[in-house]
Amino acid sequence: MTKPAQKRLWQSVVMAKIRNQAKCLELLERPGSGDLRELARTVRSGDPDNCEAVAAAQYFPVLFGQGFTREADCLTNAALNYGCAILRGAVAGNLAVHGLEPCLGIFHHSELNQLNLADDLMEPYRPLVDLYVASTVCEGGGSLTPKLKQQLFNLTNYVVRQNGKRYRMISAIGRMTESFARGLTQDGTSLELPELIPLESYRYE
Repeated sequence: MTKPAQKRLWQSVVMAKIRNQAKCLELLERPGSGDLRELARTVRSGDPDNCEAVAAAQYFPVLFGQGFTREADCLTNAALNYGCAILRGAVAGNLAVHGLEPCLGIFHHSELNQLNLADDLMEPYRPLVDLYVASTVCEGGGSLTPKLKQQLFNLTNYVVRQNGKRYRMISAIGRMTESFARGLTQDGTSLELPELIPLESYRYE
């Protein structure tokens, strides 16, 4: 993949992530969703202005309270980290299924990271974890219990909208990685990325 193509893909990923962060704030009736949507529209190829970090600086204090940082030792961060680890594993597994090398990223390029590409492509799905944690986890010095871990693991069965249809997150991730693989060999193939919707666990008929 050419560098310009990688930069355009990263632009799409960051725009989708920020839009989903805006939707998360909107669903929780928190302020700032309009500002994030406006920021998403300004993301350029390769995100040279680091809009992803700008969005995070606005988003997390509104979501979890002024003074909150992703480095703090607290239950909220423990839950976010666990949920995102489940998400990362799901993306990495699907990359392997489609014959892709997870260590070769489009933006992340650490030689010490075996999952650079998974870290790239999981980004737009992160706000689902944020939404669940903000909706259900009450901070109060508690610990990451087995029950909470099970609930976070089950987020892969929650629903997102993608390509105009509703899918379980695990299925949406599969479609996204398949579209990425197609884009390596077919010019003009776009990357399928998710849209956040209200929390809903998939129900089997």
